[in-house]
Amino acid sequence: MEAFDGEVRDLLKGNANFRNVWIGETAAHFGAQLTNFLLPLIAVTHLAVDGTGVGLLSAVQFVPIVVLSLLAGVMVDRHPPRRTLVISCLARGGALALLGVFQAAGGLTFTQLVIAAAVIGTATVFYEVAYQSTLPKIVPVGSITTANGLHQATYSISTLAGPSAAGFLIGRLGLSSALAVTAALFVGAAISGAFLRGVEAPPQPRESALRTIRSGLRYTWSLRPIRDLCVQAGLSNLHEQAFLTVFLVFAVRDLHMSGATVGVIVGIGSAGALAGSLLASRLAARSTVGFMLTLGVVLAAAGLLLVPVVAQIGIYVVVLASVATVVNGFGVALFNVFAVSLRQAIPQESQLGAVTASYRLIALGTLPLGALLGGVLCDLISPRGAIWAVGLSYLVVSFWLMFSPLRTARTLEEAQELGRPAGPREPAPEPSRTSAS
Repeated sequence: MEAFDGEVRDLLKGNANFRNVWIGETAAHFGAQLTNFLLPLIAVTHLAVDGTGVGLLSAVQFVPIVVLSLLAGVMVDRHPPRRTLVISCLARGGALALLGVFQAAGGLTFTQLVIAAAVIGTATVFYEVAYQSTLPKIVPVGSITTANGLHQATYSISTLAGPSAAGFLIGRLGLSSALAVTAALFVGAAISGAFLRGVEAPPQPRESALRTIRSGLRYTWSLRPIRDLCVQAGLSNLHEQAFLTVFLVFAVRDLHMSGATVGVIVGIGSAGALAGSLLASRLAARSTVGFMLTLGVVLAAAGLLLVPVVAQIGIYVVVLASVATVVNGFGVALFNVFAVSLRQAIPQESQLGAVTASYRLIALGTLPLGALLGGVLCDLISPRGAIWAVGLSYLVVSFWLMFSPLRTARTLEEAQELGRPAGPREPAPEPSRTSAS
């Protein structure tokens, strides 16, 4: 842990660009978690919207990931990242601020909420692609894992604290003030992103956006390591979402747990995710990147499979299920830290946006399918049978990377070599990829 702390300290003290981007990312993460809790809460408590309406509100925030990810990759590759980071944060903050104004002026409508959700979801896609494409341009290759570990730790903390903070703000300050505070976080993120210096868009060929998207997809799929990561991430997210759906039904109907208890069990998994993100860099120093990557996804699957096992035992189910979600969270964080680091280190600089967007499209595009699959399995074979089926299936697909050349990569630099095509490779300007400023 001391080694990780030292590397983080060096990054934050010696790299102004990374420090400013990370501070902005932290504010944006907390703002996003508050938003994810606030919007459905407003729909349920202030507008008395039914379940279908709440589902529509959530879908509106998710649809832009599928529809706009590839376009976001094109835009990020063609424009300086600072512009995208600032505009996307201001758009989210502005949408929330308007909701606060409408609420103070006479009350919100569901239409206003849906429009705000669409704006926020769209801006989030552009922000995430821009941030993940910018990181390898401002951090040395050898420090990317540490930077992503810090990113994952921030995400875990905000996921754990966001809903509680949102409830506190509404209870103490009221809805309008809670929206204003959340908007202020995004404005703060925009200000921090504005301090990014010396990172410009790499030269791009003059071609249409559609042609650029096609070439980006071809390039992404041509890199065997990136292709394997895409497939593994898509399969993992499919099973994670299916399991979450099944577990909710199984815990309530078969184990007779309350909704609050289920929420606590799932939330405790964030503690495992935080531990995994903090330990990733230290573990990489003692082992290899390829091994830690594959270990992460296998642990994530094994953790979820423990849930039906402890339910079958029938004693201390809540405690043991919580331990299982901690194991799952640890594995997910470990996989994410190394997967994102590899995805940032392997591609050419001119293709970072395209690869990031393509990866996110495949990795996150399976989430709605997983939710639907989990519900269908509950109805077809019962919740108990479904939770076993999803857990066992997840464990099987978690070994996908065992057949990838990534398993032999000891460092990110070796992984870069695995990603080199057979033919000539476009030279990348090394100083902008590796220099710290």
